[in-house]
Amino acid sequence: MNNELKAPYDVIIVGSGYSGTMVAIHLQRAQRGLRIALIDRGKTFGRGVAYGTGDPKHLLNVQADHMGAFPDDIGHFYHWLQLHPENVAAAGVQELHGDAFVPRLLFGDYIQDLLREACTLPGTLDVIHDEIVDLVRGEDGLFKLSGRNGRKLEAARVVLALGNFPPGETRKNQEGERVWFMNNPYAEEVQAKLAEPGDVLIIGTGLTSLDLLLTLDKTKRAGKIHLLSRGGLFPQVHRKAAPYPPFLDPEELPKTARLLCRRVAKELRKAAARGIDWRPVIDAIRPFNQAIWSSLDAVEQRRFLRHLRALWDTHRHRCAPEIMAVKERLEAEGRLVCHRGYIGGYAPDGEEVKVTYRPRGMREEGKFRVRYVLSCTGPQADYRKLTDPLVQQLLARDLLAPDPLRMGAHTAEGGAICNGAGVAIEGLYTLGSTQKGRLYESIAVPELRVQAADLAAHLLADLKAPR
Repeated sequence: MNNELKAPYDVIIVGSGYSGTMVAIHLQRAQRGLRIALIDRGKTFGRGVAYGTGDPKHLLNVQADHMGAFPDDIGHFYHWLQLHPENVAAAGVQELHGDAFVPRLLFGDYIQDLLREACTLPGTLDVIHDEIVDLVRGEDGLFKLSGRNGRKLEAARVVLALGNFPPGETRKNQEGERVWFMNNPYAEEVQAKLAEPGDVLIIGTGLTSLDLLLTLDKTKRAGKIHLLSRGGLFPQVHRKAAPYPPFLDPEELPKTARLLCRRVAKELRKAAARGIDWRPVIDAIRPFNQAIWSSLDAVEQRRFLRHLRALWDTHRHRCAPEIMAVKERLEAEGRLVCHRGYIGGYAPDGEEVKVTYRPRGMREEGKFRVRYVLSCTGPQADYRKLTDPLVQQLLARDLLAPDPLRMGAHTAEGGAICNGAGVAIEGLYTLGSTQKGRLYESIAVPELRVQAADLAAHLLADLKAPR
């Protein structure tokens, strides 16, 4: 491989999940003749972890006609589905409706198709399979990026679309010990181990755990599945309902977690008295979510995270009714056992692991034996604890800093990445889950599509005419 520095790119985007891919697509669609590179160590550009699953039972958590990739055309995805019946049929969808929760792999097909189209437009969009392991800023102001195998690249602007990292490990397998603790829910080898005969424990009861239940429903024929979380809360189910009018004043948003809770509870009672479901009331808050979070000071943000986060997330991030139906059926069949409590400890014993836990509200310990334990407690968001080589190098070079809440990176308005002093680094940007500490709501397509479009517009305005 030629390791000489290549001609600089205008923009290099590291990460080809939905967010990074959409920034590249927006830049290409502007037809400014820019030189753009989209880089990822994976082979399935445009899918990321969320839409890279090949299991057609893994469904979107938003209706098809609201999943458009562009903020000014939220029906774009559904229109694409109508124009691509072969993709729909291959995913096992027999009848297509706008309010359906279709397989996630279809959304991955859609983004990949948009990327292919963008690559045919004027300008340069290079799709590069490599892992960026280092990034520095040269004296000439250009960013120098290094690939794992020695590739060298330069760019005037860099977008770090890092996505979610695997859950933080709560227990490491000891040297020479049988591998029984895992933390990568979507890895094929992990799912294969969970499907082996014998009981398994999945820690966490969020959307990822429900995904695993859909897969194990087909593959696991011997042994029980144990699900355990502190609160025992599962995502609520979507239901059709008419939109609810906005009830918050954007000029007088709640400044404390307590006031926020009281204001929402009051509106829920009013809606219930009129026979209105709670779901559209919660949805009516969505346009204000980021502004509400920003209006809370650090003390109140921590208070929200400590007391309200689990309840909010399970009501805000819902699942398709079909998914919950599988979970309930597995329980009824005795194949799934749900626990609410705290892990007490693990004791490997041959081919099994003794798990002790303390049921919530009880003094006595509970016990059961499993072959494998999988952590589905959510992505590791404390960047100080990550082993990712690029993140480690960025932290060491002060080109990235954890946000004060340890929920992602320290960022400024527009997705600019900040250094350890909280100063925005010129030309270095991010979007998506990296910004969760500043925005909180920054992981779902309705928010990400706006971020991608806004960041692309900012880059276009910032860059000079093509050389």
